[in-house]
Amino acid sequence: MAEYTAANGTKFTDADLERWGLEAESGFPDAKFGVSSPGRPVSVGDDARPLTVRLDAVRRAKLREVARTKHTTVSEVVRELIDAL
Repeated sequence: MAEYTAANGTKFTDADLERWGLEAESGFPDAKFGVSSPGRPVSVGDDARPLTVRLDAVRRAKLREVARTKHTTVSEVVRELIDAL
């Protein structure tokens, strides 16, 4: 049985894919869905605002690599670095 790795690092197998397919075909009977709301989810608070920072290609590549290694986003890496100060 093959094993796969998702973008976030989670491992799964063919058996997982089969189970997920059966759940989808049956309408996700055990799932609890909340009320959806339009727009981007607020992950860091209602007062969060975008911040633009100019970086050269080398620094951008370093940030992307750290984010990829940690299975997260560049934004989350920057927030973690700021919080560590």
